[in-house]
Amino acid sequence: MSALKTLYKHSSHYLGGRVAVMMLGFISFPLFTRVFSVSDYGAMNLIVNSVLLLTVISKFGFQHAVQRFYPECANSSDPDALPRYYSTLFYGTGIISVVLCTLFLISVPMGSAKFLGITATGALSIALVLVIIRSLRSMQTNLMQMENKTRLFSGIDILQKITVITVICLLLFFWKKTIFAFVLGMVLVEALFFVQYLPVLSRRGLLSPRKIDFRFFRDALSYSFPLMTAEIAWVVLDSGDRFFVQHFLGAQALGFYAAAYGIATYLQDVMMAPLQLALFPICMKVWASQGKQATQEFLSRSLDQFAVVAVGVVAVAIVTSRDVVVLLASKKFAQAHELLPYLVIGLVLSAVTIYFRPGLLIHKKGSKIATATLGASILNIGLNLLLLPRIGLVGAAIATTISYGAIVVFLASQSLSVLPFKIEVLAFMRYVATGICVTWLGTFVHVASPILNILARGLFIMSLYALVLWAIDSRVRMWMRRAYEIGRGMLQRAGSRKPDLRKEDSPQAHSPMPTEAIATVSSVAGQPLITNNALPANPDIEGGRETAQCT
Repeated sequence: MSALKTLYKHSSHYLGGRVAVMMLGFISFPLFTRVFSVSDYGAMNLIVNSVLLLTVISKFGFQHAVQRFYPECANSSDPDALPRYYSTLFYGTGIISVVLCTLFLISVPMGSAKFLGITATGALSIALVLVIIRSLRSMQTNLMQMENKTRLFSGIDILQKITVITVICLLLFFWKKTIFAFVLGMVLVEALFFVQYLPVLSRRGLLSPRKIDFRFFRDALSYSFPLMTAEIAWVVLDSGDRFFVQHFLGAQALGFYAAAYGIATYLQDVMMAPLQLALFPICMKVWASQGKQATQEFLSRSLDQFAVVAVGVVAVAIVTSRDVVVLLASKKFAQAHELLPYLVIGLVLSAVTIYFRPGLLIHKKGSKIATATLGASILNIGLNLLLLPRIGLVGAAIATTISYGAIVVFLASQSLSVLPFKIEVLAFMRYVATGICVTWLGTFVHVASPILNILARGLFIMSLYALVLWAIDSRVRMWMRRAYEIGRGMLQRAGSRKPDLRKEDSPQAHSPMPTEAIATVSSVAGQPLITNNALPANPDIEGGRETAQCT
């Protein structure tokens, strides 16, 4: 299987999970925006973003070390290499998160919560448990990514989201409708899902305190620190504007901004999360097995195809923004619709950065990512200080778009200097020009009902966008034909997967696969596949991915 097909196969698994989570979010988002007032929703969002910032610091970038050092440890001839690697990163993350949360909890009575603009100190205190859980949970999920357990990853993600929504609703409607109840529901469910996977790791010998390697811990620290700095700057870039909105405009305005940002984030998750989870592991395998040229071609083609979809999504978001906000967040949040186009463009630009990270990470230039993100976060802070007092909430949204555009330009220049690949600039200009035209035409489509208006405008824009590109771009025609052939092939394979009792009863069905057949399966076009045969066999993991045994 080619690297591009592997990317889309793994991305489809992640995409299925992210779409399911997004649909659950579409259920819970309207519910919570109607339960809480605009001000309470803004305060709740402030706590969630504070937890996010503390979690990034607690992880210390070790989730990147999980991905970076996994191939050499999993394929090492030393049977203790994998347990040493994972135990060191897991317990190191746990110690850092516990120390950080303890220090922050001590600082709450001293005014740290007031400094952040948070008045619900009880909810903030219990939310610190989420920092520890999510830090350690990231070690689990990144290991799943590297072991290509895409279905298990997505299944747990979906089940956790369902359980979180259910428990929070029970607490809100049968106990009390407060921010504390909301946070408590998240803590209970996420703790349960974190604990349930520990026995699986323990049986594989990956959670042994005696296997902690302090020399590897130092190596992981030196590798992860620049990436942690970049991640902190990224969180400031992504979430820091909430604190400025609270300071300049108050909780009511923050509620509007948080609602618009939340809707834009759902779109970003669908577009960015599947590729982000699948892209870097596949890039590392292509780089190791096929070399530089194959990696360059892989990045060029996947970025071009991403751009086609991204422009269409932005066009739909711009035209349907008012109806989407009213439908999802209720009429009391309708004022937030003018923010949505700016935020969607900004978050789509942030998704583009994932194509320029692999080159820097492969060449161990993670500090460039930190520099770019730090510069963009400083730019975002400066623009918020400049624009918020003068033009209000739209200023924060504009600052987000400009900042993400700046980081894309910087990362592209740095990445292409070490791993250059072709960017189809003229094709991208065609996509944008077509998107602008169909966006303008889409404004003339009107239906009375908000949901019908969203469907009518969205269908009109995407259909016209695809039709125009099919007419003017031969590559788009080729992609559509391939997509049709792949879809038809999947339907045919699904229809042919019926048990044949005669084959099962035949002697050949019970005979072992010959050596020649194994060699054929293990190679594609003469290129050997990378197999992690150093991993111990475990039926709970390898045989039970499709079941709910671990969840």
